Amino acid sequence: ATNIFPSQMFDVFPVALVKMLPGIVEICAVDGNPNILTACVSGEPTHTRHHFELVLKNVYPVQIHSLPLSMFASLVAPFGGFLASAIKRAYGLKDFDSIIPGHGGVMDRMDCQFLMALCTWVHYNTFVKMATVSEAKMIFMFNMLKEEEQLAFYDTITEMITMKKQQQG
Repeated sequence: ATNIFPSQMFDVFPVALVKMLPGIVEICAVDGNPNILTACVSGEPTHTRHHFELVLKNVYPVQIHSLPLSMFASLVAPFGGFLASAIKRAYGLKDFDSIIPGHGGVMDRMDCQFLMALCTWVHYNTFVKMATVSEAKMIFMFNMLKEEEQLAFYDTITEMITMKKQQQG
């Protein structure tokens, strides 16, 4: 498996720092033309840096997604326990047994799991889940456009449908 990270990811870091990462490829525009891109050659006067790419081979997406989740789990999730302890202290409770009878010990061990579940849900919905498109969503988005954008969209769709019919017929 080969994964290429989005180049925008590296725009937030200093160039010198990005160049130190293993697997980074610097992509240059030839003669300043952003339509002609190639790997940069050191000392080539016609090359100007355009962006960076990170190419990882034999790394699967689940491994990439596990890194931020594991970092969150080890660094931030334990604070869920502190938050739960603060709530219990504020209400003068020893454990959650008085809130949910018979579940005190189990609930006290699940404090950080609530925070981790929220983080996992946000990560999944933001980075993993595929966006779905439906007729209702398209109509909603269309109605959000300005009138001139709606007309341009209508013209483009009409042209696309005409071209598709010509290709089929």
